Amino acid sequence: MVRVRSKENISKTLDTLNRLDGCLFMEQMWEYCDSKFKVIKVVNNFFDEHKYKMFKTNLPLYILGGLICDGVVDSFEHRCDHSCYFLWHEKWLEKA
Repeated sequence: MVRVRSKENISKTLDTLNRLDGCLFMEQMWEYCDSKFKVIKVVNNFFDEHKYKMFKTNLPLYILGGLICDGVVDSFEHRCDHSCYFLWHEKWLEKA
């Protein structure tokens, strides 16, 4: 079990593009701050469909139970129906 850190704490880790070490903190993820979730997967490698390439992470990323993108992204003309899990940087989480 982990707790997603506070909005204030996470904000301090992000660059101007809302990224930390290349990992994007999406707008939808803010609603989960200060809440507990079960880690369902530790991610060390992932496939980027846009670049059609497998990437190895420098630090592990985490998938948390039940937290899935709803597909609404400001820069998308249409809602995405892919239903991807969010990837969480370890600095955004703490043991619960």
